[in-house]
Amino acid sequence: MSKRISLADIAKSLGVSKTLVSLVLNGKGDKYGINQQTQKKVLAKAKELNYIPNVLAQGFRTGKTKTIGLIVSDITNQFYSRIARRIEDYAWAQGYSVIICSSDESIEKEINRIKLLQSRKVDGLIISSSQQNPDWFNQFRSANFPHVLIDRCFKDADSPCVTVDNVAGAQMGAKHFLEQGIKDIALLSITPEHISTISERTSGFLSALAEAKINIPAEWRLKIAFSNIESEVEQKLTELYKSGSMPKAIFALNNNLTSHCLLALRKLNISIPNDIALIGFDDMLYFGFTQPSISAVSQPVEEIGERAFDLILKQINGEVIPESERFVRLPVNLIIRESSTKPQ
Repeated sequence: MSKRISLADIAKSLGVSKTLVSLVLNGKGDKYGINQQTQKKVLAKAKELNYIPNVLAQGFRTGKTKTIGLIVSDITNQFYSRIARRIEDYAWAQGYSVIICSSDESIEKEINRIKLLQSRKVDGLIISSSQQNPDWFNQFRSANFPHVLIDRCFKDADSPCVTVDNVAGAQMGAKHFLEQGIKDIALLSITPEHISTISERTSGFLSALAEAKINIPAEWRLKIAFSNIESEVEQKLTELYKSGSMPKAIFALNNNLTSHCLLALRKLNISIPNDIALIGFDDMLYFGFTQPSISAVSQPVEEIGERAFDLILKQINGEVIPESERFVRLPVNLIIRESSTKPQ
């Protein structure tokens, strides 16, 4: 194995001090009056010798590892993978790396991942939490540990958070059904129901129906376990179909529910939208290409990642985030496609 190139090697080859090389490679050449020609020589030599910074050593000197931890419920969910990619892009541009973990909606696993990432000395955490209370994040605030909650927030926490207007998005879906003259509507939810996204979407949807004096019967409020989405969606819809108690529309509270609902209805030979209309919360690329195309509440996924990284970087750099900028709630919009037209 070839010898790892050090700052001393670069300095020796150029006949300059190790301190000068360090200042240039850390972007501080202008600040300390190092002329541009010398800076260019240092950068060129570092590239020529294939110099790779020793992040651990830098961490000991600066107290920072230039890494950020990202915890989401399921990185295979396109909603989270798109956010993760945007965060990773912004992190890379700022010289940071991102360690990504999935919690699988397990509070125990989430806490384990938090401890693991802190043991790796990450400079901050971005988390889509499954926890029922904000205790962990209140501790972060007390310790001034940089962190940002994404997607899911807590009413009683002062942690920086980036989310969307879930209530308004669900109300859009409900009102669209009503505008189509559809009143027999099922709500497809997922565990854990205590998380803010699910509770807010549920309350928004039900409040819009309540304004129209419509109540959803218990058998049409379908709760699906996160750990068993595909089979439970198919099982519950099959049971409704066999009972002769199918609704005229379904509102699914996230993209996985929408996708598996679509598959289950096809297996039952139920026509969308002729037999039943469908709207999902959180748009997916392929929803525009399916037959029929699927109506969905679209979230500004890339902006969630962008705003979250901005908030975490400000904290890492010691900036005080004004109270007015601590909580970010982004707007959503309903994309109306073929699946939500009035059934014939």
